[in-house]
This record gives sequence, structure tokens and C-alpha cells, in this order.
Amino acid sequence: MKRWVAEGRAWALLLLLVGLLVSQSWVTYRIFTSRVPGGNDFFSRWSNGCALIWTGQNPYSDEVTLQTQIRMHGRRALPGEDLAAFSYPLYALYFFWPLCYVRPYALVQAIWMTLMLYGVVAGTLLMMRASRWRPSTWLWGVTLIWAVVNYPHARAVLLGQMVSIVFIAVGLVFLALRRRADFWAGAALAASTIKPQVVFLLVIWLLWWAAWQRRWRLWWGFGLTLALMGGVGLALVPTWPLDFVDDVLNYENVTNSPYHSLTWMVVRHFLSLGPAVEAAVTGLVVLYLLSEWWRNRCRRADAMLWVTGLTLNLTFFISAQVATTAYLVLLLPIFQLFRLVYHSAPRQAGWIILGTEGLMLVSQWAVFLSTIQGNFETAATYLVLPCTLLVIQVMTRSKLTEDRPQ
Repeated sequence: MKRWVAEGRAWALLLLLVGLLVSQSWVTYRIFTSRVPGGNDFFSRWSNGCALIWTGQNPYSDEVTLQTQIRMHGRRALPGEDLAAFSYPLYALYFFWPLCYVRPYALVQAIWMTLMLYGVVAGTLLMMRASRWRPSTWLWGVTLIWAVVNYPHARAVLLGQMVSIVFIAVGLVFLALRRRADFWAGAALAASTIKPQVVFLLVIWLLWWAAWQRRWRLWWGFGLTLALMGGVGLALVPTWPLDFVDDVLNYENVTNSPYHSLTWMVVRHFLSLGPAVEAAVTGLVVLYLLSEWWRNRCRRADAMLWVTGLTLNLTFFISAQVATTAYLVLLLPIFQLFRLVYHSAPRQAGWIILGTEGLMLVSQWAVFLSTIQGNFETAATYLVLPCTLLVIQVMTRSKLTEDRPQ
């Protein structure tokens, strides 16, 4: 009897969530997306990717890309405009293919925005669990609202960025690791590679750490899931790996982003120094990260989590291309810092964290709105969060690498 009641509640909750998704998507469509065209980040993935389902065409082909440009701009893209290429691994299509059967795009955009909003909320909850931060009820609710309206997160939702899926996948990795479900942790890690520029260092670190811990199931989960996703893609488009690599090598021209790594922004953009200095600084960043990987290869719990947060942050200083929407994953180290505040000042922790969230919210939006140039973010917008976080991570290293009680 109890089992039937539990199953009934589960089905009722599922129906409630589906009803909420449908109604919220419809309201978003009628009030917003049908009147304000946008979500171009997802449009390029949807239009190019769905061509495989609609007509059997290669999503990476010039012909399909031109069709997407015409749908987006009404003509061929001009120099300086987004070329609207697919630019993702083919298996990214697996995460949205049902939307290929929905027309028009304004409705697709509404559904996807709603899903990405839920994704931010779900990912935030997962990051709380992964960092072992347990806020009070009122702060828990405030943090969920803050996570949706904070600049990088809100931008990810409005643009329809698939980084929200990466955000959830990373949260699932650490939830599974805590429960010793290493195979599923590896599977989630493989799913996160739909945006490899965000997680390539994370993948290397976790595989390295798992090898020293002899947790080989993570390797199996990662390898088999990646092989399955990539193998199905090969059956559909045999040339997709080479096509994807070509898009990656041409990514600067595809997106027309004026910026590269955070190191590039500081060294080349602000200090006007040459590529040799940039390469030297990047090399020092890599050496520092590798030293932390080596020193903490056999550690667990907080130390492992601190290195993970450092890895996620330093990725933006090393990766050839950076997007502020990807800062979603930085909630993992941020929540670890919040947990440290709870241990260090338990009585004032709630108000300290509330003030910190308010400062982050105001400062990031203020920098964006006061420096925006046309449709582009300025370098200052990119640097505020990761640079501040890096300083705090280094300053609190000794405390954050202590294994605290769970």
C-alpha cells in the first residue's frame, strides 16, 4: 500500500511539472518570444542540427549553415556577424531533437528557455549538494532566485545557451561521486563534453584523480558513454568528428567574438603586451594548476572539491574562447566558499552570504550595463567574477583543503 501511495505521489509530481512546463512555455511564447525574436545561440544549434532530421543533411555543411544564416538574418551573414555554424559535437543534438518537430522557432525558443530556466534551478540545487553547503530555508529560497537573475545565469537562459546542460551534468558528476556511483559519474562527465571548451580540464583532472583513487568505474562510465554518443553520431554523419574539429579551429570567425582567454584579455587587451608574454603567463597558470593536481591527487572530500573549483575557474584563463554564460559552473567553488563561511562564522553566515550574493548581482549587472558596446560585452564584464574568485580561492586554500566533517 505504501509503495502504491509513493508511486502515486511521484506520478502526480511528474504531471504537475509537465503541466507547469507547458503552461510556462506558452505564457513565455505569447508574452515574450513571439514579440521579441532572440535566442540566437540556440537557434544556430537547432536550425543546423535539425537539418539532419528534416532533410538528412550534414549539420556542419556550408549549405546548411547558409540556410541558417538566411533564417537568422534574412540573407547571408556579413563580415562581423555570427556565421551561425553548428560548432558543437554532433551528440549535442541528442539533448534537443524532439524540438525539431516543433514550429515556429518562437515557440521552440519559449520551450527551450523554460527548460534552461529549470536547468539553472536544478543545477543550483545539485551544486549545493555537491559542495555540501546546507543553507537555512530562507537563504536556500533566496539563493535559488539569485541564481536565476544573476548576470551570467540570466544571460544563459535568455540566449538559450546549452551550457545549462553542462551545468546540470557537472552537478550530477559530483552527486554520483559522493554516492560512490562512479560509473554514472563518468556518464554524466561524458555528457558535459557537449561544450568541451568549458570542461576539458575538468575531464582530465577527474580522470587523473580517479586513477590515483583506483575508481576505474568512472573511466568506464566516461569511455562507454562517450563512445556510444560519438558512435551513434558516426552512423548518422560519418565525417562529424573532422567537421567539428574544423568548426573549432574556425571558432573565432564563426562567433566573431573579439576576445579569447582571460589571460589574453589581461595581457593583450589591457596591458597591450605581445603574444610571447601571453604564452608565458598561460604557461605559468598551467604549471600552477598541474602542481595542485599533483599535490592533491590522493586527497578526497574538501581538498578534491577545492582543486575541482580551481580547475573550473582556471579553465577560463587558459581556454581559447570564453563566454560569461559558462560561469554557471563556478557556483561549485562559490558554494564551497559559502560552506566555509558557515563553519567560520555560523551566527552571521546567513547575512554575510546574502550580502555577498547581493554584491555579485549588482556588480556584474552594473559592469555589463555601463560598459556594453553595441551587442557585445566588454572585457571588464568577463573579468569581474573569475578574477575575484581566483584571489579568494588562493587566499582560503589552506582552510578549503582541510577535510571537514560531512
